[in-house]
Amino acid sequence: MSQPDELETNLEALTTEELISILRNRNEDEWRPEVFELAASILAARGISPAEVSALGPEGEDVVEHEPLVTVARYFSPAEAHAGRLAIEAAGLQAWVADESLGTVYGVGVGARLQVRAEDEATARALLDGEVAAGAARPTDLPEPPCPRCGSSDIALSSEPIEDPEVPRGRGGRRRREWYYDCKACGHHWRDDSE
Repeated sequence: MSQPDELETNLEALTTEELISILRNRNEDEWRPEVFELAASILAARGISPAEVSALGPEGEDVVEHEPLVTVARYFSPAEAHAGRLAIEAAGLQAWVADESLGTVYGVGVGARLQVRAEDEATARALLDGEVAAGAARPTDLPEPPCPRCGSSDIALSSEPIEDPEVPRGRGGRRRREWYYDCKACGHHWRDDSE
């Protein structure tokens, strides 16, 4: 078997996702130039457009240096996963969508994972569990009022999902959230100006 034939045989043994990754990233430090042409022809034979794969550009990093990532949700399509990512990032956390390549190439949902740093898992799950209220429905970002019980200014803005079945759910069937102030000194919590 000649060297080009052996290379093609080795590439054909790779999964479609691995070939897509090779073609998207075009890492010439890792692969010889002829590998990209062979990967494209193998993908075409598998019914995947090499031009569409190349148009996606290089893949993003799924790993954040040395910090482990955890999956907080799985979605049918990458678009749904990115909507979750945007909701998490709007709350000031970082999030990543993994396994979206095949869904994007095939144009149908084959599944995508939404991931965050392990340390942000609980907060991200809480955000995904309930719909974050629109800016007008949430207390403004003015300085928090002092605690009406103890007078402390050590106050935090918090929220929790609304459990009342009479309250309509938000987009995607997620529960809406109720916003309130929380006193770190005495534990008292209240909404807006009410006690």
